[in-house]
Amino acid sequence: MAEPVEVAIESALITRAQAFATAQSLTIALPNVAFTAPTASPTAHYLEAHFLPAPTNGLGLSTDSTNQLYGIFQISVYCGLGGGEYAPGRIASAALSYFKFQTVVNKDGFYATVWKQPYRGPAIKDATWLMIPVTIPYVCFAPNPA
Repeated sequence: MAEPVEVAIESALITRAQAFATAQSLTIALPNVAFTAPTASPTAHYLEAHFLPAPTNGLGLSTDSTNQLYGIFQISVYCGLGGGEYAPGRIASAALSYFKFQTVVNKDGFYATVWKQPYRGPAIKDATWLMIPVTIPYVCFAPNPA
């Protein structure tokens, strides 16, 4: 059974993020999936995926018109405090390349495109981790659901 477009987009983006994590030899926390972060240390790293859809734009007035679905997919790069910003910065830069402008992911006949250059945000610290967000803007055009 084919997934609805919103689920297909999320699944395709998460599948690509999992492949990226595997290529980097890192674990990745997925939305609403049990995950235990590694013990924080200056050399500990992991990723976290976030799917952040925006409101859908209807591009026509008829029931068979096309919808524009867009939003942000974020990969948060975590590094234990004390390890500096270069190592997580390299991982963030690799994610930018892996999800570069015009990257296309697909599932069940739906195609989502990275429609704008992904970008890295500033590092954020908490008590044990430093996190660098990587923001990946996506767009998908799909017909109205039946």
